[in-house]
Amino acid sequence: MNKDYQYQIVMKDLRQFSQIYVVPLSDFHIGCGHTAIDIIQGYIDWIKEHDNAFTILNGDLLNCATKDSTPELFEDLITPDDAYKQLRELLEPIKSKVLMITRGGHEGEIFRKVGHDYMAQLSYDFGNVPYKPDGGMIGIRLGVSNFSSDKPTGHSAMVAAIYATHGWGGARTIGAKVKKVEDLVLAVHADCYVLSHDHTQAVHRLNMLAPTDWRVSIPFLKVKRKLLINTGGFIEYSGYIQRKGYTPQDLGTPRIRIEAKRKRYGRSGTFRRGEEYYLDLHASI
Repeated sequence: MNKDYQYQIVMKDLRQFSQIYVVPLSDFHIGCGHTAIDIIQGYIDWIKEHDNAFTILNGDLLNCATKDSTPELFEDLITPDDAYKQLRELLEPIKSKVLMITRGGHEGEIFRKVGHDYMAQLSYDFGNVPYKPDGGMIGIRLGVSNFSSDKPTGHSAMVAAIYATHGWGGARTIGAKVKKVEDLVLAVHADCYVLSHDHTQAVHRLNMLAPTDWRVSIPFLKVKRKLLINTGGFIEYSGYIQRKGYTPQDLGTPRIRIEAKRKRYGRSGTFRRGEEYYLDLHASI
């Protein structure tokens, strides 16, 4: 039986760090006359300036207006080819920090009409960055920090699993948008979920009981955190967004912080001293 490499997990070895930032970027809509290029540039600069900062490119980076699309063809300032060149130049300084690329509905429309995939081209132009058009999972190996510092020990590692897909539908309320990410939890097991498309930043968590370690003689259940992320958008309130009555949103995207930690438990003497390894997951808007 042939393997379906669409389901292959993208593995990234970052054991030189015990803490990293992942800043998912999506919904630039380059080509639209109301794209906030200055805000996009600010995020790119921040990622470039921090050694432990990385990104996932999660679709709708191009507007790709056509004569029969929702975005108006004659409102776009440039052609999709020129928009792609601008996008590539914007992202060039951080191309080595792109963990994975997915495809959004706008790029997908061009692909369905003429068979050209701009996101596959971006993956190739950036040195074959892992490309999962429909969504995919990244496994990031992090070094575990020492007890007394944030520096990794060098010999222990933990894997943080991030699942990202562009998104679907036309939800209007915050609850409906957040519910989509919760639906992903039912479909895929991961530590962190990233969903775009709705141009609305949101961060929340789901907790569940899970076994700590099956290798020990007496396993326990412990609360395990799952981090759920709705990314934002970068279009000013105008055009089809305004015509359809969508709510104006803050421009930008959440910043995810992932840290591999360990702590000691028990005490010497009657009880055996042990160590616990865990992922510390947070995000900010």
